[in-house]
Amino acid sequence: MGNQEKYGVLLLGGHRTHQENYAHLFVAEPRCRLIACSDERDTPPDRVALNRGLAEELSLPYIPDLDEALARDDVHIVSLCVENERRGRVGVKCAEAGKHLYLDKPLALNSEDAAAIVQAVKKAGVRSQMFSNIHSPWAQAARHALERGDIGELRAIHCDVLFAKGHAGSAPIGRKRKEKPTVEQYTFIEAKREMFDIGVYAVSMVNWLTQKAVKTVFGTTANYFFKEHLACDIEDFGTLMLTLEDDIIATITGGRMGWMSHPQGGIQKLHLVGTHDTLTLDASLPHLKVFADEPAFQPPQPHPLDPMGMWRSTQIESGLPPKRLWISASGEGNAQNLEIQAFVDCIEKGIESEMNAEMAAQSVAVITAGYQSAASGEVIQLE
Repeated sequence: MGNQEKYGVLLLGGHRTHQENYAHLFVAEPRCRLIACSDERDTPPDRVALNRGLAEELSLPYIPDLDEALARDDVHIVSLCVENERRGRVGVKCAEAGKHLYLDKPLALNSEDAAAIVQAVKKAGVRSQMFSNIHSPWAQAARHALERGDIGELRAIHCDVLFAKGHAGSAPIGRKRKEKPTVEQYTFIEAKREMFDIGVYAVSMVNWLTQKAVKTVFGTTANYFFKEHLACDIEDFGTLMLTLEDDIIATITGGRMGWMSHPQGGIQKLHLVGTHDTLTLDASLPHLKVFADEPAFQPPQPHPLDPMGMWRSTQIESGLPPKRLWISASGEGNAQNLEIQAFVDCIEKGIESEMNAEMAAQSVAVITAGYQSAASGEVIQLE
């Protein structure tokens, strides 16, 4: 590609996927331009309609045959947001076509699909990156502190990632969750598996900060908050206890806990324990507290196709008001733009992303082991 030519981006996935966000991030990256939206030829009609809806919003053509779209010379990057159940085969096909892959999280439904993407990316020699929060100010501050040795040698790490979305208070109290050892379905209209959907942020953070392999996993999952999760027989919250190489201990929590549970979007915290000191980092700090004569935040009415408030388009349709009690002063709002910038930098420099497919596959292995542990009550050993 010539020095002055922009990287052409093909979007896979439409409305009610994270493509609603990623597409606008690529628009904001001056080295990229959107080419088209596409998907597999046998994609279900309801999903095709959502894909076409995003294409129309962005004034892009919709190419109903993925093979045709991947054959275009002006497509250099694929932003992959198809349903998790299809990401393995679609990701492999895109890599085999020689396209760089920007990957939604989690990477895949299981370790087999994740490994297939990793191998295809390596064989094709393309760059890959899974969306994460490692470029956020609090994550970068944690990495720099560890590199400087501010706390001595790292001995333990805890990460909380909890989203304040959805109408909580509708799950029955006292019912113990019975987990299944394997995850057969990830995508539901009204909910998602939260240990995968949100826990992946925390697990990826641990993997990235430590650069150590996880040896054992002990996990629990629960239903505390939402009737939608109960109806789909999936969890809304979970915890993992991990042992890593060099005897490092890690714990994470991940889940969703309701609109009114936090003044902003939810809890994102890191606790680092070293041989000389400890360090806590909070994505919400610093922030300004606002006291004003205006109505308090009120959650929107549950959208029939998105009661959890997961998607930008349905949030707009529901009339979601902004939360104004806290205003971030940390620069957190620019982190997603830095995410795309870092990915394009890797393409231009021919180097691996810090959250490439191989690193992302480690999170899939850890979380799927967590489900096995939650189902059996046993500690799971990882190779």
